[in-house]
Amino acid sequence: MLEALKTGLSYFFISTVASVIFAPIMISLLYKFNQVSGIKKTKLAEGKGTNALFLRIMNTQKTNGTPNMGGILIWILVPLITYFLVDLTAELRVLLFGFILFGFWGFVDVAIFTNGFKNNEKLRAFQETFWWRFGKLVVAIILNFFVIQLLYKTGELDSISLLNAYTISVTPFLILILSTLGQFSIYSAELTDGLDGLMAGIFTIINVAFVVLLLIQGHYIYIPFLMIVLGVLIVDLYFNIPPARFWNGGPGAMPLGFAFFFIALLTNNLIPFFFITGITWAIMLSSMIQLVSMKFFNKKVFKIAPLHHHFQAVGWPQYKIVMRFWLFTAFGCIVGIYLGLL
Repeated sequence: MLEALKTGLSYFFISTVASVIFAPIMISLLYKFNQVSGIKKTKLAEGKGTNALFLRIMNTQKTNGTPNMGGILIWILVPLITYFLVDLTAELRVLLFGFILFGFWGFVDVAIFTNGFKNNEKLRAFQETFWWRFGKLVVAIILNFFVIQLLYKTGELDSISLLNAYTISVTPFLILILSTLGQFSIYSAELTDGLDGLMAGIFTIINVAFVVLLLIQGHYIYIPFLMIVLGVLIVDLYFNIPPARFWNGGPGAMPLGFAFFFIALLTNNLIPFFFITGITWAIMLSSMIQLVSMKFFNKKVFKIAPLHHHFQAVGWPQYKIVMRFWLFTAFGCIVGIYLGLL
């Protein structure tokens, strides 16, 4: 364990230094090329209710000019450092492939569909519809299925153990279920990136929890990767302390959501995973509940979704929301680690 930790810390320091060098360059380029999403002026949920409340919140927080592609820092540096420094096994290669794939998906989503269409109100309105989001979900599940199928072919995913009590053999149907859960994990991570420091802080805590759990369990093979991610996240969080210099957006959030689900799947830590990442799932569920309620019942469950914006709408200051969500994440991580040790 000590040797694995020592090696992991060396990777942590390398990734931290690399991030310190790369981040200011990236930030200057994001501002230079104006990678900022347009202020949403369309109607939400297929025309059912405007987003005036969202505009008021965002204008109050003065975050309309914050670049939204800062996750490039995570998407580029993590695979690059891992590829050149870590001895890659078959499962780590699939992990890196998925990390790059979903980072690219997030990059395209932000660069084209968000920033590229920011002056086209009709296209932006279409992006808020139920069917557009459902279509993206289906495509993303197919991508998840492809990646998990690659993992299955390596022979590293024959069965899944739940808390060392139940073992389930992997079948094509189970892969489909896992692909759906994987995409929900990715989506939940993406939605978490809504307030200064929220996503970076939450995933820093989640990352530390995974390092602790896997060190105790003896899954040392994933420690170098996680420590590289941690080094990048620390620098990312530094630049996300309010007022944030950037938001991560899809290029950073989506590969992180994939990576932690993937590692949990490989190490038989799915049940602990849902507790460790519980706050991100709560955020996602709030958004889905709101969307379905508006679509089929024309009623709002929350003042605004996702959950952190609801608390903004009822008057909580941004720092209170962020820090309390960090605390809930830490508590979920403690519960998850405990379950992982049973």
